[in-house]
Amino acid sequence: MVVWIRAVDDHASRASVIVIPTIVTTVIAVILTLLRLYVRKFVMRTLAWDDWFNVLATLTTLVAMGLILAAVSYGLGRPIDSLDMDRAVYCVKLLRMCLFPLLFSTIFLKISISLLLMRLFLTTNIWKIFFWCFIAFNTITSLLDAAIVLPQCSPVARTWDKRVDGTCWPKRAINGAAIAQGSIAAGTDIVLSILPIVFLWNVKIPIKVKGAICGLMALGFASAGFALARTILVSTLTEATDPTWEYVNLYMCAFLESSLGVIAAAGPSTRPLLRPNFWNKEYSRSRSRSLPLHTVTAKKSSPRVWGDTLFDTRFDVEERPCGSRDSQMGLWAQVGMAIVKRTSIEVVRGEVVVSQGEGEKVVGRD
Repeated sequence: MVVWIRAVDDHASRASVIVIPTIVTTVIAVILTLLRLYVRKFVMRTLAWDDWFNVLATLTTLVAMGLILAAVSYGLGRPIDSLDMDRAVYCVKLLRMCLFPLLFSTIFLKISISLLLMRLFLTTNIWKIFFWCFIAFNTITSLLDAAIVLPQCSPVARTWDKRVDGTCWPKRAINGAAIAQGSIAAGTDIVLSILPIVFLWNVKIPIKVKGAICGLMALGFASAGFALARTILVSTLTEATDPTWEYVNLYMCAFLESSLGVIAAAGPSTRPLLRPNFWNKEYSRSRSRSLPLHTVTAKKSSPRVWGDTLFDTRFDVEERPCGSRDSQMGLWAQVGMAIVKRTSIEVVRGEVVVSQGEGEKVVGRD
C-alpha cells in the first residue's frame, strides 16, 4: 500500500525554492575556495591542513548539490501524486543519499575552521586541548548520525520506499537522534563564529579589517540558523505524507547550512586580493616575501607566524594610521611621490638573511 498521498495541483512546483539557492551558494563557495587556495599557495605561501579540509568540505558540498539537482529532475518540488511512483521513490532515495555528503561537509568544514583558529590564535595548551576536543566531539557526533541514516528500516529499501514490507525504528527515536545532531551542529556553528571575534578583540589591526573579517565569519551564525531550522523540520523525514513536496524546505536548510559554512570559512582568506594595486605586476614583484619584523620573536620554540596570516596588514599603505610612529612611517609618507626601497630580515633555518631589492646575503647564524 502506498502511504504517500496528497492532493495538490499537478502543475505546482517548488523546485526553484531549492535549485536557485543551491546553485548560487555553491558557485560562490567554489570560487572563494579556489581564491583561498591561490592566496595561501602563491601569496602567503602557507598552504596547510586547514586549506585541504576546506577543499574537502567544498567537494562534498558539490556532491550534495549534484544529488539534489538529480532529485529535482526526478520530481523534488512537485506533488507526489503527479509523479510516476518509481521516479518519486528514486527521488526520495537520492535525497537520503544526500544526507551523507552534507554531514561529511560539515565535519570537514569545522575541522578546517578549528585548525585555522588553532594555527592563528593558539597561545596556551588549554586552547590546544579545547580545539582538539572540539574536533573530536563534532566528528564523533556527526559520524554517529551518519551511521544511523540507513539502518533505520529493515530492509533498508523501506527507508525511501514505503511499498516495501518491513519495519522501521519508532519515529520518536529517529527524530530524537536527528534533533540531537542538529542542535549540536547549530551550537558548534555558533561557537566557531564567536571565537574569531574573541581572538581578534585585542589584535592590533585596523578596525575596518576587524569588521570585515568578523562579518565574514559571522556567516557562521547564518549557518547555525539553518541548522536550527533543519532541526525544527526534521520530523518531516518520518511524518511527511508527500515527501517530494514537503522535503524541499528541510533539504534547502540542510544544504545552506553546509554551503554558507564553506563561504564563511573561505571568505576571510581572500582578503589580500582586495588590496589596492594587488594585481599590478610591478606592485606584486616589489612585495617582500619575507616575514614582517614584528613576527620575529625571541622564543625559538614559538610555532606561530603571525605575518603569514590573513590578518597581516603591515604592507597595506592605505590602512596605516596617520599618526603612527612606526619605524617605517618615514617611508610610507613618501610612497605617493617616490620609489620605496624595502629591506627585510627573515630567519630561515637558523640563518639571518638581509634582503635588499633583488639580492640577499647571509649575515649571521642564529
